[in-house]
Amino acid sequence: MELLEEDLTCPICCSLFDDPRVLPCSHNFCKKCLEGLLEGNVRNSLWRPSPFKCPTCRKETSATGVTSLQVNYSLKGIVEKYNKIKISPKMPVCKGHLGQPLNIFCLTDMQLICGICATRGDHTKHVFCSIEDAYAQERVAFESLFQSFETWRRGDALSRLDMLETNKRKSLQLLTKDSDKVKEFFEKLQHTLDQKKNEILSDFETMKLAVMQAYDPEINKLNTILQEQRMAFNIAEAFKDVSEPIVFLQQMQEFREKIKVIKETPLPPSNLPTSPLMKNFDTSQWEDIKLVDVDKLSLPQDTGTFISKIPSSSYHLVFVVLLLGLLIFFGPTIFLECSLFDELLIWK
Repeated sequence: MELLEEDLTCPICCSLFDDPRVLPCSHNFCKKCLEGLLEGNVRNSLWRPSPFKCPTCRKETSATGVTSLQVNYSLKGIVEKYNKIKISPKMPVCKGHLGQPLNIFCLTDMQLICGICATRGDHTKHVFCSIEDAYAQERVAFESLFQSFETWRRGDALSRLDMLETNKRKSLQLLTKDSDKVKEFFEKLQHTLDQKKNEILSDFETMKLAVMQAYDPEINKLNTILQEQRMAFNIAEAFKDVSEPIVFLQQMQEFREKIKVIKETPLPPSNLPTSPLMKNFDTSQWEDIKLVDVDKLSLPQDTGTFISKIPSSSYHLVFVVLLLGLLIFFGPTIFLECSLFDELLIWK
């Protein structure tokens, strides 16, 4: 194409020929370029115009005007065809066979192929058709596929996404509410119980994390599916009016594959538990526990669906901390009672 463009370029303006005129010496130039040279020739001559010299070979030609020169219709037609070819889309080539154009449509695999693919490649003995027939057929298929894609489970996916987000919000709200109950209860206790309070609050935070770990992957998965759906829709909107068969068939193939992936991707369940809370949780059940029995203070055993994600070592640590608190709080009293008992034995 570059070599051809050199032959179609005017030597004066270095652009493609515009209304080319041929001189008697057979050299071609644009009409406007020759007019400019003739005007300069007239200005430089005092009495009468001197013969016009060809810019290429310097052969003289009578300066009777450019309009008298013959139009090179053949060259003009070649330039017009070249301009059309230059702006038209390039024929795509086969990825498997270098330089081979994709000029055949395989009806068996519904894709563009080259001649080598059809005769010696993976598509031998398949059913083929022309690009024009495939374009007409796939145009009809596109309309049907696009309409069915518009009614895809987007509404169902959005409904499930909203349900999951609502359930997550309710779970976190209920957990926060119970967490506030724990705060209110432990604020009435002595400083030695603060560590216990923090431990139980940490358990609630662990359960919150369990809720987020259960819901976030499903929500992210749905968001990804919806994003893929939007991308596929944009692709369809971008090429549904394409009239070039090759370009349309290529993009139709990508569109069909993307829809197939989207439709085959299963939607996550929407029936995850609303709340992982302990049943009938109430801090009032701790009010009857005596301070000496504070090691019996614990969360209810029925902790719902997500409790298995909370490490059991957290509860063991609670009891150890409470025992240490009791030793700090009651340590002097216990020591005094032991001393009195020993003295009583000696007295007896």
